[in-house]
Amino acid sequence: MEPAVPAVSREKPKSVAPYRLTEVLLCAAATAAGGLLYGRFFAGTEYLPPVCAAVLTGTAAAAVAGVRRWRTHSTLLVAIGGFVLLAGYGVFRSTIEHGLPTRQTAAEIARGVLGGWTRMLAVAPPADPSGDLLITPVLITWATAFTASTLVLRTRMAFAPVLPALLAFATALLFVGRQPGVQVSATALFLGAALALVLLRAGRTGGEPSRVTAGRLAFGAPVVVVVVLSGVLGGLYLPLASGAHRFELRALLPPPVRVTDMLTPLAGLKGQLRAEPPRSLFTVRIAGGTRVDRISVAALDEFDGVSWTSADRFLVAGHHLATDPALTRSRTVSARFEVKDLDGPFLPVAGRPARLDIANDAGNPIGFSTASGVLVSTVPALHGLGYDLVGEVAERDDGLLRASPSAAPEYTALPGGLPPVLEALARQLTATETTPYGKLVAIEEHLRGLPYQLDAQPGHSYAALTRLLTGSGEGYAEQHASAFAVLARAAGFPARVVVGYRLGDSSTGTHTVTTRDAHAWAEVRFDGYGWVAFEPTGTPAGSSEPPDDPAAAEKLPDPPAVTPLPAADRQNTPVRPGSDRHGVLGYAALVTGVAMVVAVLVVTWILAMKARRRRRHRHAPGNAARVAGAWQEAVDRLTERGIPMPASLTAEEVADRATRVLGAAADPLVRLAPLVTAAVYAPGEPDDHAVEQAWQLESELRRRLYPARLSWRRLRAGVDPRPLIAGGREGRGSRRGDRGNKVIT
Repeated sequence: MEPAVPAVSREKPKSVAPYRLTEVLLCAAATAAGGLLYGRFFAGTEYLPPVCAAVLTGTAAAAVAGVRRWRTHSTLLVAIGGFVLLAGYGVFRSTIEHGLPTRQTAAEIARGVLGGWTRMLAVAPPADPSGDLLITPVLITWATAFTASTLVLRTRMAFAPVLPALLAFATALLFVGRQPGVQVSATALFLGAALALVLLRAGRTGGEPSRVTAGRLAFGAPVVVVVVLSGVLGGLYLPLASGAHRFELRALLPPPVRVTDMLTPLAGLKGQLRAEPPRSLFTVRIAGGTRVDRISVAALDEFDGVSWTSADRFLVAGHHLATDPALTRSRTVSARFEVKDLDGPFLPVAGRPARLDIANDAGNPIGFSTASGVLVSTVPALHGLGYDLVGEVAERDDGLLRASPSAAPEYTALPGGLPPVLEALARQLTATETTPYGKLVAIEEHLRGLPYQLDAQPGHSYAALTRLLTGSGEGYAEQHASAFAVLARAAGFPARVVVGYRLGDSSTGTHTVTTRDAHAWAEVRFDGYGWVAFEPTGTPAGSSEPPDDPAAAEKLPDPPAVTPLPAADRQNTPVRPGSDRHGVLGYAALVTGVAMVVAVLVVTWILAMKARRRRRHRHAPGNAARVAGAWQEAVDRLTERGIPMPASLTAEEVADRATRVLGAAADPLVRLAPLVTAAVYAPGEPDDHAVEQAWQLESELRRRLYPARLSWRRLRAGVDPRPLIAGGREGRGSRRGDRGNKVIT
């Protein structure tokens, strides 16, 4: 028997029942929690009005459509139209003329919907709340509010309305990335609203409230409170609260601001110091009479035994810049920079930049590294550039004598081949000191006692440092700064080399910086103080004044050793409800089941997209495209093994790099490289035999990488999404280029 189809009611729409209204309001609260997370992405609170408007209008539109029982196409029209109105009048209101949207309004909305998320991932938080950045959170919040409220009014599933808010919350976390801090308010609001919504919907029987509901609510409400408190306290006190190891989606994407390949700035130090006559590089005016003794331009944190380089990734800088979470004891410095004759790409800064006001156009963005605080420009020459900067400079007080170095393994690593004499010297210099700061001052004083000689042979490799510390000892800032950083790292301290300029005394606060002021020093990272400067370079020959010693004021007696208090024991007492235990277990099983279903759906989607991508490569139009498709599949296998291949490499270079990592397993890739090179650049199409041979080599590479058909590594590679992410970027790039510019990696 066919089920009876209920007739469409033509009666006057009824008002929303109180319990339905409560559920809709809880949906709005859970959605608003995801919107609050963007407070870690945007600077200030200007983002809140449009996001809150998206919550309210999205919920209201869904309520109207649900109460009036509009059909699907009418509901979609309401959703799209409501969002367009909100985006036009709430986000891009500057494009509205005479109270009406314009063509520019439509263009901005379309551009924001299609590419706003990429802009958010290219900007260094905290970002300015501009329309092109706000449109994506508003879209996500609107869609979440509308969808969740629709599910509340049109379904009876307990957990269904929570899923949109959960996805929006997770998406907001991806955009926030490694921003420091714990989102206590957002987490508490989301957990409380989502669990209360599930409790209300699961507690109803037959679609209406009953006496059983009151009993379940009486039991479930305390459980919701306990879970919310546990989530908030767990976020505050568990190690997961640290932002250092959070997932950062931006790290998977190519940096939007690239610095042109150049020699390390440390290598150009001697050339500046020997320039005759000295060139005037820039002027800096320090506001308020604040004492600043140095201006930095580059921070070098990677040493390969030969030279110091930087591992910085530069994102687009806004007016507000991310602070250093380790720098909590600082003073604020305001400075005005006017560049005269300074080559790029590095911009001079005072302390750790916190705010930047610069006349800049979208075609030449300023890059900012959240790790080091370095600013770069994409313009090769900085002549005539002016900007205002607010920076944070570490306070050098008595507490530094008791401060602990930061736990930063990436700044303590040294390459293999450390000369034993350097390692022994690091131990010898620090053996008699009892505090970290005292050990570093001992290294500093030893290096400052070496003779300064600008005519010394340049270079800062292991060999050059050994020559400096065991020979005549003659050197200048390049060798002294590098020697300090190497010795400090050998002693276990997080250290780096900084290149910049020294500032002399000025009664007016204005300094004219020349090439003669070029300098290099070392910095060590301390908890509470961030990067603290050390001056390992002594008095230059013929100079009456030595370089400023930032540690001079701290030559105080070491305080008595302070034994840290043991951390308070925390005992987690599980909550054991005394009634309706099976109901709680059922809810927990439901939540776990939904999470597993979501995970299975994600895995299935990845597998399906990879299969679709492989099929598209295998059956691409033209034999040249099919050979290139086999090559792309082979490169995808390398991506799954964690072997990145920049698009700038040729096929032979890719094969050579893969051989160095994989050995003989990369032999099929070596034989495939000439085939794809000929397919892409030869004037004629390859024959069918070349196509078949290319795909056979791709299959052979897969078998060599994963000999066992069932292995954990093979399964993990199958669900690895990185080839899809790289493939999306490749697809966009290939559509913009022609065959002559086609990238085969």
